[in-house]
Amino acid sequence: MYPTLLKLNIYPLIIKTVPIVKIVLFLNGQCVGLFFFGMEDGLERTAAEILARCVRRNLTMAAAESCTGGLVASSLVLVSGASGYFRGSLTAYCDDIKADVLGVRRETLEKFYAESPECSREMAECAARLFSSDIAVSTTGFLDANVGFRPKSLAGCVFVSVWLSGRIAAERRLALDVSLGRNANRRRVAAEALDSVLSLI
Repeated sequence: MYPTLLKLNIYPLIIKTVPIVKIVLFLNGQCVGLFFFGMEDGLERTAAEILARCVRRNLTMAAAESCTGGLVASSLVLVSGASGYFRGSLTAYCDDIKADVLGVRRETLEKFYAESPECSREMAECAARLFSSDIAVSTTGFLDANVGFRPKSLAGCVFVSVWLSGRIAAERRLALDVSLGRNANRRRVAAEALDSVLSLI
């Protein structure tokens, strides 16, 4: 019988403004666990800076989220005083909600898919209009390899758009590591979305 060997690898990472600790656990040479710590703290710090800048400039903000499932909005309201600038958000996960509630054109969804830069842009613009906000951020895409009937090349592909001053002021295309899992990738996208907003105000 071989002895049980437990090995712990720790990797400090920075994803934009978000400090993360990645811990990989090996048992007898086999990876048996992957853990991430510290992301919520980073999201909260970025949200606090967004709040301070928006209040200082008298700006309001909204969000339209698909793949992040409300994580951008929940990160913004982690900070006391968010009601001073954050007007609201819509988690539009299915196409019908994107079209009928948010206002994304059906033609966009049919021609480019919901998981496209075109849809992301419209989501941000529609959120700004729906919530009467100065800034709106959107997220849409695939957090993992499950793309359904979409092209396989879209696996791990996510789009972030920011509407500011009557136009799309920032866009990001993220290529995620699908092996990290949906939750870790969802948090990375939320961090990128907040960082996109912060870079503009």
